[in-house]
Amino acid sequence: MKKRLSTTALLLGSLCASAAVQYMTVEQKSGAKYSFLLKDNPVVTYQGGELVVNGSASTSYALDGVKNYHFTETGQTGVETSGADMLRITTGENTMHVENAPAGAKVAFVNAGGATVAVATSDQNGTATISLPSAKGVYVLMVGKQSFKLIRK
Repeated sequence: MKKRLSTTALLLGSLCASAAVQYMTVEQKSGAKYSFLLKDNPVVTYQGGELVVNGSASTSYALDGVKNYHFTETGQTGVETSGADMLRITTGENTMHVENAPAGAKVAFVNAGGATVAVATSDQNGTATISLPSAKGVYVLMVGKQSFKLIRK
C-alpha cells in the first residue's frame, strides 16, 4: 500500500536571515516550472497519482512528470535556474532527500509532541536523506533554520 504524504508548505519559524524564501516551485521533468507564494500557504497533496497544489485541478501534475519541488526567493515559472541556492526536497516511497542545505545542517522530523523521530546531518555538499516517519500524524521537517509542517496520511 502506497503511503501518502501531504505537505503544507508553512514556514513555522523565521527563515535564514540572509534568504527570504517566498515561493514554492514545482519543477517538472520537461523543464517547466510553476511557483506558488508561500504567504498564500499553498497546500501540497498526493491524490490519485498526482501532485496537487491547493486542491485545484488546474494545479495538479502527474507524479511521474514531477522532478521535484523546492523553495526559492523568487518565482521560477518559466525561468531556468542553476539551483545552487535553493533548498530542494524530493520524496521517495519511504525517504525524503534534501539538497542545497547548509553543510552539516541538522535535518530532522519532530512529531506533534515535540519528540524527534528521525534525524540526519547534511554532508559537505549539503545533501541528506532521512527516513519518513511510518506512523500517520503531523510532523515538522527541520532543515537547518527552516521548518515545514508535514502531514503523513
